[in-house]
Amino acid sequence: MFLASDLIRARCNDAGDSLIKWSTYEPGNVRQASYDLRLGPDSYVVGDGAPIHLTDNQRYLTVAPGQFALLTTLEELAIPADLLAFITVRNSFKMQGLINVSGFHVDPTFKGKLVFAVNNIGPSDIRFRLGDATFTIFFSRVTGEIEGKRGPVADPLPLQYIQLLGGSSITLSKLQKELEDLRKMMLLYAPLGIALLIALILNFLKK
Repeated sequence: MFLASDLIRARCNDAGDSLIKWSTYEPGNVRQASYDLRLGPDSYVVGDGAPIHLTDNQRYLTVAPGQFALLTTLEELAIPADLLAFITVRNSFKMQGLINVSGFHVDPTFKGKLVFAVNNIGPSDIRFRLGDATFTIFFSRVTGEIEGKRGPVADPLPLQYIQLLGGSSITLSKLQKELEDLRKMMLLYAPLGIALLIALILNFLKK
C-alpha cells in the first residue's frame, strides 16, 4: 500500500522523526500519492574535471545528448523501518530523453540525500535548475521486521563515485564535431592527394 498525500504530510514534521528533513521539506511538492524531489546543489557530469556545486549565482546545469551524470536531491530523507520508497525521474524530463540508470528504490532506515545516475538518450541538451522539481518518490508500507540498518549518508557524492565515472564522455555533439573536423580535412587534403596521384601516373607513363 502506498501512502496518500494526507499520510505523507502527517509524517513530515518539525519533530525528530520526520520522513523528510523539515528544513528541506516543501509542502507544495506533495502530490496525490507521491512527493516531488527537487534538484540539489551537488552534481557531476561525466567529462567534467570535478563535481559541480550549483548556487544562486550559478543555478543551471546542462546534460548533453549521450552524456551521463550524477544528480542529487535537495531533500534529505529519513526512511523509517516500516516504509520502502520507490524513485523515478519526473515525466517532463523523461519526455526529453532522460532515464534513471541507478537504483529504483530506497531501503528502510536510509538517511541522507539521494543520488540519481542519469543518462540523456534524447536528441537535445537537457537543462536543469537548482531547486526545481526533478524526481518523484513514492512511499510503501513494509510489513514484518527488517534485518539490519542503513547508516546515514554524509556525502551524497563521495570521491569513489567520481573516480569510477571519471574520464572523457563521448556525446553525440562531440561525435558530430569530430565528423565535421574529418570532413574539413578531407576537403582540404583530398585535392592535394588527387593531384599527387595524377602526377605519379603521368610520371610513370613517361617512362
